[in-house]
Amino acid sequence: METELFIKKIPREIKELIGREARNHRRSVNQEAIVLLEEALAQRAMAARGQRHEVRDILARYAAATRESPRSADDIIEYDESGLPK
Repeated sequence: METELFIKKIPREIKELIGREARNHRRSVNQEAIVLLEEALAQRAMAARGQRHEVRDILARYAAATRESPRSADDIIEYDESGLPK
């Protein structure tokens, strides 16, 4: 089902970039904007999935490590320079 979306007060530079991309791909500005939105949303979804898998892997690794060791999870977990578990 198609519907309409209007974007107000889009920065001129963005509108010009979309127009340039549309010309390069022989699409209308509207078609190009849709393609760009689809690509951006797909990339975000893939990144989010990757992060969830990474977090699951970290949790599984440390859950296994705490079962196998008398040390606490805080003693086992190694943190990177950002303060996140490695």
